[in-house]
Amino acid sequence: MNLNQEQLHQIKDLIAQSGFKEVDVQMEILDHVASSVEDKMEENPLLTIDDAVSEAHQSFGIMGFSAFADGIANSIRAKYSRLFWRFFFSAFGYKYVLLLGFSIFGIYKMQDLLTANIFYIFLVIGLLCVFGIMVFSNIKPAVYKMFVSFKSGTSFLPFLGYILLLTNFAMNDIPAEYTIFSVNVQQLTVSLSIILFMLYFNAAIRTAKVSIKETKSLIKKYRLLYN
Repeated sequence: MNLNQEQLHQIKDLIAQSGFKEVDVQMEILDHVASSVEDKMEENPLLTIDDAVSEAHQSFGIMGFSAFADGIANSIRAKYSRLFWRFFFSAFGYKYVLLLGFSIFGIYKMQDLLTANIFYIFLVIGLLCVFGIMVFSNIKPAVYKMFVSFKSGTSFLPFLGYILLLTNFAMNDIPAEYTIFSVNVQQLTVSLSIILFMLYFNAAIRTAKVSIKETKSLIKKYRLLYN
């Protein structure tokens, strides 16, 4: 049998009252509980919806929905973590090795052509543009923040600040005259940190876009179920 809207709302309210606020976690629990309730009511047509829901809830064990909810949330986080690192390491494939090498070399030589102050200004302007794109892409209605999918997919963006700290350290704390085999260590470190920033930024944005798309889909599904 299929549960009606009122019965689904009853189960949803039970899940919400149990303290689970993330909508995608609620939906996964609801799906499992509703299937269990339907099976129990088919096996015993005399069973009331309240009793069926109670039995389904008890079948989750002494921890109730908690362990199951934790498993769902951890699975979603792991999914986006794998996706992020797949995007990040894809840039190191054989197709892009030469491009990476030329990019590092180009940034390294650019520091020779520009004074430190001018290069720093160009760097700051570029990074501000990147952050502007990042912030703009992350502006979403509050409802998105109720989904583990959205929070997991956008969780990599704040870590960009640590790469900026590395770039700043290289430009201000590594002696400009320090060289190894005629290679300026400061310029090389700055070049590598800028490339690292770009690769991380690309992976973080792509991961965020996937999570936003999935969250949109979940919001539509949620509204169809309860509206």
